Amino acid sequence: MSDLKWSFFQVWNQSLEQGKTPRELKVRNNIWATEIGGAFVDRYLKMKAVAPTNPPNPRSLRKFEAGNMMEWLAGMVLKRAGILQENQTWLSYQYPGLLEVTGKLEFFAGGQPNWLEANTAIQSLELPEFFNRATQAIVDHFSASYPNGLEQVILEIKSCSAYMFEYYEKYGASPQHVLQVFHYLKAKNMQEAHLIYISKDDLRMLEFGVFNPSLVEEVYHSDIGQMTRFLRKGTQPEKESLAVFDPLSGKFRTNWKVAYSNYLTMLYGFENQKAYDDEYQKKVAQWNRVLARVVKGDNMTPANLTVIDEIRNSFLNWDELVGIAREKGIKEEDDNNQEA
Repeated sequence: MSDLKWSFFQVWNQSLEQGKTPRELKVRNNIWATEIGGAFVDRYLKMKAVAPTNPPNPRSLRKFEAGNMMEWLAGMVLKRAGILQENQTWLSYQYPGLLEVTGKLEFFAGGQPNWLEANTAIQSLELPEFFNRATQAIVDHFSASYPNGLEQVILEIKSCSAYMFEYYEKYGASPQHVLQVFHYLKAKNMQEAHLIYISKDDLRMLEFGVFNPSLVEEVYHSDIGQMTRFLRKGTQPEKESLAVFDPLSGKFRTNWKVAYSNYLTMLYGFENQKAYDDEYQKKVAQWNRVLARVVKGDNMTPANLTVIDEIRNSFLNWDELVGIAREKGIKEEDDNNQEA
């Protein structure tokens, strides 16, 4: 490599790691839509303009940019198909007496496009084969199925790893993402939005509907209410649990609200995410092995009983969790990795 006259990869990596300029730290009284459903303690510190001890590292920045590229690709398909109405629009909503919530709507699509013009525009762009094929398929499908045009809906596109894609496919969309999308519905007083996941590994896509009105509003309103009370009373919320039980899969998991905390060192004493993962991924894997043995009805060894006592110290409803795990059919060899 030392014999190279110039290096493309070095400039590429540096540009991705540099990322965009972070938001200026300042005290604020508004909640970002992307924060709803997240850790209250992190949100409180951010709103108080406390400097993070664990800002995004170079790998995280590259992952953000990879996600941005996938979302740009999907947006370009919508645009060239003639159904993108607007994007990157700031929307605000505020309940009486509670904090304002603001966020940037990603895509608003639908309407009555000129399919012939859309088709001509696609052909003239000399797009890569996949890009051209996907865009053309959208035009062909919608022009044949909806000759009178498409109802306008909000689209939120998220990219994710193949592991998380399969998790969403099996258990449903992320509650935090659903809350974010619901904010846009509430702000625009609309009834329907689509939350879309794209796997960065193989370009598979999932789509979930989010609706207004719906029971999501109870969670949305409660979250805003709790954050309002914390901020106005000046009371810092409690820290997150270092491990959680996932009722959907019936397994213990590391807590992403801890792993991705910008205050990981300040709040939990871990130098970085790797230090947290190294300790707690092993711990929850051990917990799940013992939980699976309990569900299976195996005889408990002294070591197993020690682990159960450890779990009981953090989860007082151990017997209830065993029942959920039994219902979900947890197995000893189940994978416990988690990645956003």
